[in-house]
Amino acid sequence: MSWDKEPEDEFERWMYRMMRSYWKRSPKQFIFDFPFGSLRFEPPSSEARIAEARSIYADMKETDSEIIIEAELPGVKKEDININSTEDRVEITAEAKKEEETEEEREYIRKERVQKKFYRSFTLPVKVYPEKSKATYKNGILELRLPKKETREKRSIKIE
Repeated sequence: MSWDKEPEDEFERWMYRMMRSYWKRSPKQFIFDFPFGSLRFEPPSSEARIAEARSIYADMKETDSEIIIEAELPGVKKEDININSTEDRVEITAEAKKEEETEEEREYIRKERVQKKFYRSFTLPVKVYPEKSKATYKNGILELRLPKKETREKRSIKIE
């Protein structure tokens, strides 16, 4: 459901104004899931919203010796990815920069995939060595391997 145009009905106008004021403070979408499908409410579209950072979809795994993070960054070049890490936190930022518009692109009725900025911050379950960490990027997937500072050995506990 889009709120681009103010409705004519008084109640809908009130809802429209309420949602616009809320989204100015906290721009995000709402998705309500029902047994028959889902209903999505999105903030009003604008050029400023397109340039805002989007979240990165990622998987985090823990092995005996390292933390592995696999993050999706579609359409981003390796040079446009920044990774900052401390012992207990990792921050990933990336940007797919817009190239010059061609004649064909000017014919779009609506274009939402103009420029992408991505951001994600992870709190790690254990301390890691940031200086020994390694990152690879292939086919839009960033893989971070963060070696643990301390390994947790599993010990069996006897039941008394």
